[in-house]
Amino acid sequence: MSLRGREAPEATLAPGASAGECWCDRMDDMGTWISHLRIAEKLIEHFPELDEVTFTFGNLSPDSGIPNADWTEFDPPKEVTHFLRKGEGEDAIHDLEFYQQYLADIKLEEDRKLYSFRLGYFFHLICDIMWAKRIGKTTKQEFRELFDENPGKAIGIVKDDWYGLDQLYVRDHPESSFWRVIMANPDPPSYLPFIKNEALHRQYAHIRKFYSEQEDYWFLSIPYRYLNKTTMNHMVDDSIEAVLCVQEKVREMKNLDGLKSSVSLLPEALTNPYESPLGNTAPLPSPKSDWGSSDFGEGVTK
Repeated sequence: MSLRGREAPEATLAPGASAGECWCDRMDDMGTWISHLRIAEKLIEHFPELDEVTFTFGNLSPDSGIPNADWTEFDPPKEVTHFLRKGEGEDAIHDLEFYQQYLADIKLEEDRKLYSFRLGYFFHLICDIMWAKRIGKTTKQEFRELFDENPGKAIGIVKDDWYGLDQLYVRDHPESSFWRVIMANPDPPSYLPFIKNEALHRQYAHIRKFYSEQEDYWFLSIPYRYLNKTTMNHMVDDSIEAVLCVQEKVREMKNLDGLKSSVSLLPEALTNPYESPLGNTAPLPSPKSDWGSSDFGEGVTK
């Protein structure tokens, strides 16, 4: 059973979702949609020349594969959308291959929306690497027995916390880019040849519905043992630092030949797994609304 009191089969459902709506569990170790939006919201302050709307949507766009009937395959597959080789995990994303193929030769002044969308896509890939290395590895190590016993069930239980924190954030931040940009603007077209408009717009619709139509508020009652607010805040801040570091270096470098991953450009301090625990060590009262305080978890040692 998951923390929501439901059976979690191998093709586990997303928190609060019904059968056929398990998009959150497409991959094991990638950042949540709201974590990507929180990062994008801060990054736009460093890049005021961008088109904010297409940049924000671009930060959600890698997670756009359309599933088959039993959710075992996606079109396009994650190897395409996340620049992976078959069998590789998200910590091995070849984000610099994306940069070289789809961004390096694009000029902002020639097509502002295309550039903004693709830059958001690139930043998403960097952040997925950070999540896999810093949170994913620690989670699987700390709760090894849970994952060994039933990986599908483990993913569902852990992701209750991940997406519960998302739900709390959008509830408590009506000024956030989820409400201000994603909910308030029409879908942009795909600015990449391997992402279909149908897949992209279907995913945007799912994300809007998932965060704006919660009815049972399951996320208010779980103890956040696997990830808490403080660790999530650290992850957002550290991902912003990593993205800015990578972007500065790729701009300075004339040739990226042979480089596949932004990990090669980052100091180990920004890629090492977080130390345990990532979540609360004891059940806490229902979370409060102040995301700047530590009443909702003591956090992680970096």
